[in-house]
Amino acid sequence: MGNTPKVGQYIQDCKRMGIEVLPPDINKSYSTFTVEEGKIRFGLAAVKNVGVNMIETMVQTRKEKGEFISFSDFCQKVDAKDLNKRAVESLIKCGAFDSLKIYRAQLMGVYESLLDSINQDKRRKIQGQLGLFDMTGDTSFSFKKDPLPNIKEFDDKIKLNMEKEILGLYISGHPLAEFQQELKYFTSMNSSTINEIMENPQETEHKDGEKIIVGGMVLEKVTKTTRNNKLMAFIVLEDLLGTMECIIFPNIFSQHMDLIQEGNLIIIEGTLSLKDEENPKILTNTIKPLTKMQTQKLYIKIKEKSDMVLLHKAKNICKKYHGNVPLYIYIEKDNKVLRADRDLWVKLNHDLIQELSQIFGKESVKIK
Repeated sequence: MGNTPKVGQYIQDCKRMGIEVLPPDINKSYSTFTVEEGKIRFGLAAVKNVGVNMIETMVQTRKEKGEFISFSDFCQKVDAKDLNKRAVESLIKCGAFDSLKIYRAQLMGVYESLLDSINQDKRRKIQGQLGLFDMTGDTSFSFKKDPLPNIKEFDDKIKLNMEKEILGLYISGHPLAEFQQELKYFTSMNSSTINEIMENPQETEHKDGEKIIVGGMVLEKVTKTTRNNKLMAFIVLEDLLGTMECIIFPNIFSQHMDLIQEGNLIIIEGTLSLKDEENPKILTNTIKPLTKMQTQKLYIKIKEKSDMVLLHKAKNICKKYHGNVPLYIYIEKDNKVLRADRDLWVKLNHDLIQELSQIFGKESVKIK
């Protein structure tokens, strides 16, 4: 997987262009990445532990004998000398057998014993002995269905971690997928914009020193010691569209060492650093965890637009109880709903409701 960074960059480029990347598949993938109905199919050469000889044999075998209809069929058709357990395990973990409607958890439990049984049967046939699968009189029939344990599939987190281990990246999903709305609401810039700045530095409207908010998962962390013998860090932050470089100076590093661990989900407020002949970087000012928004919403009802003046009285209250719950204003006369700016979102508690009710009336302040 020495080409993992290049593969990762290729996948990111595809995402930014809106091109879907399909996972590895034993019946569809070739050695390199290929185009399939306007989408990109992941190449098997980028799968850890899977060698060129095995890939060539698989592709040639399905061309001559047809697509694989089960895991057992795959093991029976592919030449035993090109199959090894480590490679097969990698194919299972990255989802290359998923299209056969088999759970990865099921295959992980039986693939070694199935491989051993089928390879022993192949050796008996070579020696002229009666094979285990010859007893039906129809060899192909024996491989249509796998003897699989009745167990549940791995949860999404485990499957994604497997893909990361084998492919060096996530392919069927992303740990940040469930935080899509939070990233939309809580951040002001994403990796796609930063990459656009890098590619067209003369055309961007963004300025050096601009205050920005970004969020994502800590992908990599490198610590360094300054001349004053203090620790600082350089991290790669990954969002749903790509990666960003962030610099964390000693004073911030010492405050948030627990948050800047690989795999953690964080929000960073900082400034954009745009230097000639350097990639854009984010100079970190504050760090906080990326968490799910509360499902509640706070609604304040006013009769008409002229009552918007009352909101000025409520601003200081909202800022006093600042939090992650969205605030909505319902204008009854126009039957219109407006969402307040994020700096007026609140943390729900009894005192907040009481203070707002004194301004708008108890029946006009509702949590939904």
